[in-house]
Amino acid sequence: MKSSICFLNGRYLDTNDATVSALDRGFLFGEGLFETWRTYKGQPFGLREHLRRMAKSARALGIPFDPQEPWHARTRRLTRANDMAAGSAAVRLTITRGSGPVSLIPGRAGKPTRLMLVRPLDPKLPEARMRGVSIHLMRCGRGVQDEIRQIKSLNYLPAIIGKQRASAHGCFEAVYHLDDGTVLEGTTSNLFVVKRGTLVTTPVAEGLLPGITRAMVLALARRLGPVDERPLQIADLNSADEVFLTSSSIEVLPVTRIGRRAVAAGRVGELTQELERRYRKRVARSLGMPVGDLGD
Repeated sequence: MKSSICFLNGRYLDTNDATVSALDRGFLFGEGLFETWRTYKGQPFGLREHLRRMAKSARALGIPFDPQEPWHARTRRLTRANDMAAGSAAVRLTITRGSGPVSLIPGRAGKPTRLMLVRPLDPKLPEARMRGVSIHLMRCGRGVQDEIRQIKSLNYLPAIIGKQRASAHGCFEAVYHLDDGTVLEGTTSNLFVVKRGTLVTTPVAEGLLPGITRAMVLALARRLGPVDERPLQIADLNSADEVFLTSSSIEVLPVTRIGRRAVAAGRVGELTQELERRYRKRVARSLGMPVGDLGD
């Protein structure tokens, strides 16, 4: 793989030289967390919200994490070190419990492992925002996964399988649904539907990850018209006027096809476009730069 610079436990290293212990519990058991935020010209957006969510999840798992550490400065330095400070990028912070016993009981683990990586965004995103993307519906079950889904943990095997299936069907994203037809969320995104002028999305209480961008878009949408947080059904997708996805990396991304079937007329909807514009204005205002400087 092409090397880059990462942040690992207080040091900036070439990724080819960065190593963690063979006893790291993140590697052995997936006992860790991660957050991904987007940068615009090297500046992180929504960082406070991401760190707050990670701190909450870390408390639930009993992993020490201090959101007051200089994560903003580290983000800026990391984007500069990887020549990504002039455009947009995605920064991922991963923490694990650290080295410990090869047992399901953590015992007295060592210091947490902390790793930051930066990657460029998908170059096809600007075109996807104009034309829309397709999604693939994927069945999932209830149970302990409901609790895990609300923590952004390293246990991402279902998402990996979902992305692979979506790709095999020529789709951008896979969206989970239950046996009763309740539609939850995407593998790395939240899902919204527009029906007769009302924005509808499944509530977090159904076992969804409380998306940072999801919350921001809901706040923007409530200024424009009615919002209904209720369990979405597959039938809602089939009769939707508009469908879109949200996440920090993709912002507001229109969905124009569900599998092979077009959403409405197969064009990007007006409310989706308006929410995308307002979201970008919010980003620009937060970062103190013109919207035109955000890039694609």
